[in-house]
Parts: sequence; structure tokens; C-alpha cells
Amino acid sequence: MRVAVTLEQCWHRVPGGTARSTLDTVEAIAARGDVEQVGVSARHRSAAPGAWQPAIVVRPLPLPRNLLYDAWQRLRRPQVERATGPVDVVHSTAHVAAASVAPMVATVHDLHFLHEPSHFSRRGVSVFTRFLDIVRHEARVVVCPSEATRTDCEAAGVDRARLRVIPWATHATPVPAGEAERVRESYGLSRPFVLFAGTIEPRKNLGRLLEAFAELGDVDADLVIVGPEGWSTDLAAIAGPRVRRLGFVPGADRDALYAAATVVAYPSLREGFGLPVLEAMVQGAAVVTSATTSTAEVAGDAAVLVDPLDVDAIAAALQRLLGDAELVERIGAAARERAAGFTWARTAEAMVDAYRDAAT
Repeated sequence: MRVAVTLEQCWHRVPGGTARSTLDTVEAIAARGDVEQVGVSARHRSAAPGAWQPAIVVRPLPLPRNLLYDAWQRLRRPQVERATGPVDVVHSTAHVAAASVAPMVATVHDLHFLHEPSHFSRRGVSVFTRFLDIVRHEARVVVCPSEATRTDCEAAGVDRARLRVIPWATHATPVPAGEAERVRESYGLSRPFVLFAGTIEPRKNLGRLLEAFAELGDVDADLVIVGPEGWSTDLAAIAGPRVRRLGFVPGADRDALYAAATVVAYPSLREGFGLPVLEAMVQGAAVVTSATTSTAEVAGDAAVLVDPLDVDAIAAALQRLLGDAELVERIGAAARERAAGFTWARTAEAMVDAYRDAAT
């Protein structure tokens, strides 16, 4: 079987979890050896940045990104076969549906734009809306990384019979204790700290996390914020006593920060999956995350779940963990055990099954 996979998000300014999960799925399928994959992108003058380079050959279509996206969305052309040659399936992996004569598998990471359109630009909402419309009418199989996203898709009019839940995984492995100490020294983190890691955007709920941390008063801890600048967020407002913004950090340092943190806080309003929660759990972190979105599915009973709209609840969870080293250790051990069940081999097997079903 030959599958065309859209990989244009690897060239986005902030590729994010959409690109990371796609690249890791592609790599896991390539390791099986039973599916030929060929990537599809817009026209670019250079390869994707090093961390975002796919493990498969990528064939560009002759249009730059914005023109390609508009042509796919409005005209349903050019077809990917112009770049790839014949394929059995096309996999639209992000928020733009590729045009093809082959059956389509579409990944819908989340439908946050339906719930909070103000968190996106007008163009973004238009693109996402058109993508959802095409998915409803053309996709033979719709892949969702969580039950939360499947529920949203069904409510938005996608037939349940076409929906498949295929959770993501992570390649992260526990870091040695020495790495945690190294990263503390490297970033000047001498005190216990609560860590947030993720793209800075409205859905991440940083405003309420900052309020919750401020409620802790003179607690002997810092709030450390790691992640690239995204969109529609007042970055100047992400400040306060004992708040440290580190910006983007390399993946190895991020994993060591998870291991070094006393608490990892990720009270996101809505997620398609929530890779930062899983990455933190691999490091044995005590995680505080949302009870109302997909991160609860990832965390299970190996984290503290809170209402992300309730500042007092977030603050109480942080206070509880910062004051109970035994509880932190117990939750961390459960988190590491649960995280081991999320593997890319399992994800790849389910995705290949989806391809076969779409092709037949």
C-alpha cells in the first residue's frame, strides 16, 4: 500500500504537537516496512528545520503554502498525485484537507475553534471550518487522538462509524538524576518550582494558572514557563513575583525540567491529546491537569485533575502537592507506569488499519 501524507505543518512558524505527532507516527509506520509513505508539502526554498525533518521523502507541489491551502480548500486541486504519483490513500494530517483521487484519511486533532473562535484569527476560523466541511463529505476514515475529540466530531456532524480514536505516544525516556541537576544549574533554578511547558496561546489557560500561583502567597517555589510564543496571548501579562519565562528550550532540557519540577501544571481549556502531560508523566512528574478535556484521558488516575476554570481548585492542587513530598513521589511513580502504555508501535498499527479500511 502506498500512502501520501501531508507534512506542510513542519514548515509552520510553530509546528507544535500537530507536526510532532504526525512525524512520530510516520516514523513508526516506516519502521514496520509494510506501507510505503510519501510526504507532500508546498513549495519551499529549503528543507524543514532540523527537528522537524520527516523520516520519509517529501514531494513538493508547485505552489507556496497560502496559495496551496486556498486551492485545496476552495478548488480541491492540485491533486497530490501531481507530486507523488499514484497512491492508494491520502492522509490529511493537519487542518487543511489535501485534494486527491485516492480515498482520504483525515486527522482531526481538535475542534477548539468551534468552542472558542475568539482564540483564533478570522482566517484561521475560516480555514478550520472549511476543513471540517470537507472532512464531513469526503473522508472515509477520521482519526481522533482522543475520545474528547471524537465526541466533538460526532456533535459536529461526522458519522460515528467513520471515527477512530488513535492516541499518540512519545519517544521520551526517563532522564538520569544527574540531568535534572544539570538543568537546574543551567537555568538558575535553585528553588522548588512548578513547571508549565507548551506553546503560549489562549487555550493553555496561563492567566488562571498565574492567578492560582499568586494565591499561594509566600510559598517557597517558582513558576517556570517553557515554550515558544504562539498567538493571541498578551505575553507582557505572563509575569509576576517568582515567575520565570524561559521561552523555547531544547527537547532534552525540557524533559530534564519535567524530572526536576516538583509539580507540572497543565490546566489547558481544551486539547486534542495533550502531549506535554504524557511527556511529563514519562519523567515521573506529579501533574496537575484539566478534568474536562483529553488530558484527563491521558493522565487517568495518575495525576491531580481540576476544573481549569476554577482558580481556587488549581491553587489548592498546587498547594497540596508542594506541601506533600510523599504524595508527589507516589503520583510520579503511578504516572511513569501509566505512560509506559502509550507506544508509537501501537499508534502505527492502528493507523495502518485505518489506511487499509479507507483503501477498501
